Amino acid sequence: MSENVAVETPNSQTEPSAEDVSTSQVAQECLKTIEAYRKSGRKPSDRASGTRELISTLASSTPELSESEFNDSLGAYLSMLEQHDHSIRHAEGSQRPEDPETEEDTPVRSKRASSPGSPDGTGKKQKQDDSDFPWVVREQLSEFQLEGSLEKTLKLLRIFARDLKFAKSSVINSSRAPPFPHSEWTNVIAGTMVDLDHVISGSFAVANDNREIESLGGMEVKFGVAKPVKQVKTSGDWFIAWGNYSRAAVYVFPHRKEEFDLYGTRILSLFAATSPNSHTSVINLDKGIRARVGECRNLLLTDQTSFDDLKLYWLNPIGAGGRTSNENRPKASKKADYRDNEPCLKWNAGDCPKRASECRHKHVCANCGKNHRACDCKSKEGST
Repeated sequence: MSENVAVETPNSQTEPSAEDVSTSQVAQECLKTIEAYRKSGRKPSDRASGTRELISTLASSTPELSESEFNDSLGAYLSMLEQHDHSIRHAEGSQRPEDPETEEDTPVRSKRASSPGSPDGTGKKQKQDDSDFPWVVREQLSEFQLEGSLEKTLKLLRIFARDLKFAKSSVINSSRAPPFPHSEWTNVIAGTMVDLDHVISGSFAVANDNREIESLGGMEVKFGVAKPVKQVKTSGDWFIAWGNYSRAAVYVFPHRKEEFDLYGTRILSLFAATSPNSHTSVINLDKGIRARVGECRNLLLTDQTSFDDLKLYWLNPIGAGGRTSNENRPKASKKADYRDNEPCLKWNAGDCPKRASECRHKHVCANCGKNHRACDCKSKEGST
């Protein structure tokens, strides 16, 4: 790889402006930092040092970069560091024991310090073996087998789990990937519950607020995920969010399309069968079902009998969740219920201890019937 990068300008005869020169110098300094990291031992301390130098260089840019420009530039340079590390790991992993090795190479390699988990002293990370884990042994001894769709899902989840960042980067940069919040792609490929509040917020977003938080060489660089600006509160909100989520999930797990279609139809039928005041309970039921499926690898969204307790909790009148929802509803204010239309003589005298809504007589003037006491009345009609 060449260390010198040639930059051509549209008009080589025109001298660059002071702003262009400064920007170019900042870029060159950042590239030098990356090149220095490539030639280093790529230790966590080297990564931390390189990150600090990149941040310092970008912060000293003239003119000063905006927050979005700073974050985009820093993210691009950090991606270059990560890409370099990934290429090195891939190159080391692609080597085979049968590759020809000269006698001159052997002593050099034997002098390398062994890395954690590599007792042979080659410096290479040994392949992990989970065959001795108790749960793996039980699965091998058990005659229970997952049915087709669950088995396919579990196989893909195990593949994605080897490198979640790489899997997420791959699906985001796929040309046919549906629009979906970046922060929720991680939950999709990890098989965990997706937050539909973030999904519907992303549907109406006017800015990118799905940043992440990463620790680089002991230094934390924050790209925080913003709080959702919109929440799923109605059946219409749920329908929009579910449509976006199901398209993204089926893109990653194509064999689950029928499952997602059938589950979406069942939830919509619950919305249709309940009053709008109870739609919050249906939304909570959906969250509970998806959370449980995300925690278990032997459940489908359509396994209705596995969620009877959740239905009881949220939809049944005797369920704790449904009662809580009813208790949280605003109670209608009681209207004043007068037993007669007579003015309250005690109130007119200033001695009635009750409120107007509690007293059996009206708190009005005994002379004219208006909202003041008799002692303040200017009209003396009807008085003795």
